Amino acid sequence: MKKWCKAFAFLVPLLCMVAAVNWYVDSYAYLRVTYDQIGEQMAVHKRNVAGLEESDFNDRKLLLACLKQQEEAKEVIVAGSSRVMNFDHEMFGTESFYNTGLSESTLMDLLAVVGILDRNGQLPQKMIIGVDAFLFNTSHNNDRYRELQAYVDYMLQKLEDGRGITAQTEDGLQINTGRDHAKWLSLDYFRYNVTLLPQHKRFRVTYTTDWETEQYLKHYDGSIAYQRSLREVDAADVEALTRQAMEEGVVYRMTDYHQIDERSMELFAAMTAYLQECGVEVMLYLPPYSPMMYNYIESEEQYRITFRVEERIRQIAQDTNTALYGSYDPAGCGLAMADLYDLYHVKTEKMMDTFYPVIVPQ
Repeated sequence: MKKWCKAFAFLVPLLCMVAAVNWYVDSYAYLRVTYDQIGEQMAVHKRNVAGLEESDFNDRKLLLACLKQQEEAKEVIVAGSSRVMNFDHEMFGTESFYNTGLSESTLMDLLAVVGILDRNGQLPQKMIIGVDAFLFNTSHNNDRYRELQAYVDYMLQKLEDGRGITAQTEDGLQINTGRDHAKWLSLDYFRYNVTLLPQHKRFRVTYTTDWETEQYLKHYDGSIAYQRSLREVDAADVEALTRQAMEEGVVYRMTDYHQIDERSMELFAAMTAYLQECGVEVMLYLPPYSPMMYNYIESEEQYRITFRVEERIRQIAQDTNTALYGSYDPAGCGLAMADLYDLYHVKTEKMMDTFYPVIVPQ
């Protein structure tokens, strides 16, 4: 009996310590604050969120949580990579707007976004899709989309064999973005959370009605405002970063790009056609490179595949009578190095200038 008492007296403080650390750090937002709570603040109370980037947040889980909170379909949806994230509702003149842009987005992420909207009955009237050249380079795909794998599978089934999700259960599309009480006493979660304690890192966010702050800010409409240090970046620093990338021979996710992945291109075209069949007005957008980077792409044979991607997207737009805006070539919108935050991201005040018509079907 005494042995059991001693064991109990030893284990209780230990378990309390594990639970306390997991709650305090909560690095993946399972206990103290959840993505569902953040989504409610954004979608219901129209509050902007600071502290997400410092918390190393999972933007795919946050997207899912926000879309779950929205009661009706939006008039305008923007989808794509971080290069479209600063399109906001004011630019399109409607509050019925949401930006679903995801960092390091792949074609699978686009399929997941469309899958969520379709499955939830939230397909918009208009959908603007950012089409980066790297979407069709399988050499640099990542697996971050697996957070939304069920919705990727949902759309793949719809596009590839037209059977929807007949073989999938309702539970198969349930992805938890709320509390996970199993994490209170999870030793794996504890081990990771402990490593963050010396760095004073924990999942912590604050809410504001301000549209810009010192920090990276996620707006209630899904768009973002970069932190002040980026908003006030010197053009000379952007030029220096670009020269360094050119000297190293690196264009983001465009290395080892020997041919356009045909399956990816076919899936993209099928996704566009599916949206149109569902009554969505699709607008494709080609985000421009900076003048320095575009000149470098022109000068290097290995990166000229960029032009072939643009030609293919133009062809898809013509074949499907889809509006196409922008171009990888910055000349059409008068983009200058002073108009960028960094190598690839255009400043918010210049974004609508890049949204100029290349093909607008009659």
